[in-house]
Amino acid sequence: MTLSRKNNLPKISIIIPMYNVEKYLRRCLDSVANQTFQEWQAICVDDGSPDNSGKIAEEYAAKDKRFVVVHKENGGVSNARNIGISRARGQYIMFLDSDDCIHHQTLEIAYKFAVENDADLVSWRYDQKLYDVILNGGDINNNVHTRDAIFYNIDKIKYKQTDNLINFATERNHSFGAWNIRHCYPVVHLFRRDLIKDIKFNTNIKISEDFPFWTSVLLGNPMAVILKTPLYFYIPNVSSALRGADARKVFINTSAAIMESWAEVVRCAPTQEWMKRWNREFLWPFVITMVRALHQIDSVAKTHRQILSKLYKTGMFNTPPTRRAKKYKRRIEEFISGSV
Repeated sequence: MTLSRKNNLPKISIIIPMYNVEKYLRRCLDSVANQTFQEWQAICVDDGSPDNSGKIAEEYAAKDKRFVVVHKENGGVSNARNIGISRARGQYIMFLDSDDCIHHQTLEIAYKFAVENDADLVSWRYDQKLYDVILNGGDINNNVHTRDAIFYNIDKIKYKQTDNLINFATERNHSFGAWNIRHCYPVVHLFRRDLIKDIKFNTNIKISEDFPFWTSVLLGNPMAVILKTPLYFYIPNVSSALRGADARKVFINTSAAIMESWAEVVRCAPTQEWMKRWNREFLWPFVITMVRALHQIDSVAKTHRQILSKLYKTGMFNTPPTRRAKKYKRRIEEFISGSV
């Protein structure tokens, strides 16, 4: 296949971490191969997978040189994504989880809006209807095929353009009725490579690692285009990192993600109003997740109180933005004091 690439470079690099996904991987890679947009490279990072994931990816690479396979020792999804970013050569970068797949027009639509609006970031939705059907026991492949068969007239797709993304990104309100984005997913976005090439996922954080990454993205003040079009097929997976994690791991990792994100915001937030918005929409939803996990730990150890005390001393809990947040602040103070 001959592509009209300047200097033989792709326009979009798709980063696909792989670990124990041989059951789903062909569906994922087929969705990339079948894109209406042709000028891409797919960087398949085999994260030391003990199954046949690496071999399957090599099959695709042998047939289509746009698939690039990187084999490495197991280091986790953050490490795999970091390697993918370092290998990316496209003007834009997209992340795709290997047990998910994408609509056949995803790259075409995303690239069009990126170029025509000189956007640093294009955001779209995952297919909620597909997610609900599969979650309720529907056949995955048949329903993916049905949803993928939908054709979108690109000229009729509505969008929101903004150079103030902090006012549209939220972890607190996931209503699909508003022009917002679920900021902590690395997927469902097309990033200009220059925006994220120097941002690293923290390999020591195994859960909520997306939070510090996205905090850095937001602080980069990207010109963004937001779409409501459902172009990503998120397949529910009960064995995912968060679903399979115990409360202790959720607490430890989420507290580390909170601390890293808070430190960067304190250092780099452009205005107090920006920080106030981030505090309400991003920080406190993760704080609440952390405290809930703490409640589920059978025996709260001294180290858990020390972690909370360290966070508390930074002042991050000083201005709870809602009645609910105030309730959780009181719970934090009770844990630190040892009254619970």
